[in-house]
Amino acid sequence: MTVIPGLVRRVAAEAERHLREGVVLLVRVGRDLERSAELGRLLPAYIERVALLEQAVRDQDAELHTIRTELDSLVVQLNDRLLPRIDERMDDTERDLAAVATSLIRTGRDTAGHGTRLETAERRIGDLRTKIAQLEQRTGLWRDLQSTVARFGDDLDAMRARMALRSAEPPPPAETAPAPVQNITERPA
Repeated sequence: MTVIPGLVRRVAAEAERHLREGVVLLVRVGRDLERSAELGRLLPAYIERVALLEQAVRDQDAELHTIRTELDSLVVQLNDRLLPRIDERMDDTERDLAAVATSLIRTGRDTAGHGTRLETAERRIGDLRTKIAQLEQRTGLWRDLQSTVARFGDDLDAMRARMALRSAEPPPPAETAPAPVQNITERPA
């Protein structure tokens, strides 16, 4: 029967262990009860704060809903007012761009035509300048020729005057008469 006292001791040790665990559990529950009592006192304040926060969130939600409604209304109004005008403006802009492009094309063609005319005029002016230079050169030569002819005429007149004076004197007997002088201003045929 030695087995029974060992068994009794084991049962007693197990019971003691359960009692200690129970005491520890009771201590914890006691602490939790104190905390629960403290939380019970603070709970109405927390509930009130939560209620205030919920009310603030509902108010903000209502304001956001109002703002969303106003924004939707503004978008509808803008679409109703602006979209038809935007289409008209886009059409007007396209027409204006087409007119500007057509005008630029015409201007380009006119410019090309004017450029060709200017080049032709510049060539003609260059030719005329060349002809004027040649004419000025010929005029200079003609003036030189006229002055030479005038001097020659003066020299001829002086020679005639001398000849007239000599012809008044009797000619020397051994000399023959000089050949008649042709008028230099006349052109030979």
